[in-house]
Amino acid sequence: MRIIRSFLAVVITLSLVAGYSSVQTKKTVSAATANKTITVKASSDFTLKLPRDWKGNYKMKCSKGKKHGSYVAFYSKKCYKQKKEGWLFTIMRYKDDSYTDMPSYELVGKWNGLYYVALFPTDVQTEGVTKAAKKQYDKLNHGSLTAAASLQPVKNARKGKGVFRVSDFSLKLPDNWKGNYIVKQSKKKKHGSYVAFYAKKCYKQKKLGWLFSIARYKDDSYQEIPAYELVGKWNGYYYVVLYPTDVQYEGVTKAAKKQYTKLNKSVEKVVRSIWP
Repeated sequence: MRIIRSFLAVVITLSLVAGYSSVQTKKTVSAATANKTITVKASSDFTLKLPRDWKGNYKMKCSKGKKHGSYVAFYSKKCYKQKKEGWLFTIMRYKDDSYTDMPSYELVGKWNGLYYVALFPTDVQTEGVTKAAKKQYDKLNHGSLTAAASLQPVKNARKGKGVFRVSDFSLKLPDNWKGNYIVKQSKKKKHGSYVAFYAKKCYKQKKLGWLFSIARYKDDSYQEIPAYELVGKWNGYYYVVLYPTDVQYEGVTKAAKKQYTKLNKSVEKVVRSIWP
């Protein structure tokens, strides 16, 4: 815990700098070579694609567990060995949006109730090291943003009772949902496609009973929707929960209203259980 607090203290005290340098390709390297990557299982829950020339040139440090505040940090190897410098970026897990207080960050993933956030340095990371170490750091740093943004969840398909699955995500449904809901979904997985859940009796009686939808977006245009929550991000898609903003059981029977109310109580828990 002291390690995590120490790390956060360092990050928070970094001076604010707007933006982050764009990824550059070294002129002497062909485009085909530059695009080659190595896949690294950085933790039990995610992988990263690192530039091939990072192999043997970086150091990875991890905290214990997969909880709020836990992290995986990447350093340039020579800088770290010489001065404990050379920080390239860190993937940190958050339970909430407190990461927005950090000076330089990028949300690179979200699932199962955790935000995966890339944190970047905003000050010099090569002070007091040799020219060779600085050269190594500069070379690796050009690929840091792309490497961090390549984060993907480790596939671990859920199985068992109460699991609802479509091609690209699953949800854990409470036992009392069994036989009490209806699902409607668009035909193809693309920008704007969705999976919608309804209380069964309301839907059959009046085509009402909408509980929530999970829609896929390629950009942040979902922020224009009146009631939403970002619950997932991977493979280039934002998975956004859309909620009703009006009554969903007008004109239905008491039994239908009761069913809707019962299911609606656990909607928040269901949507935050999303898993790739």
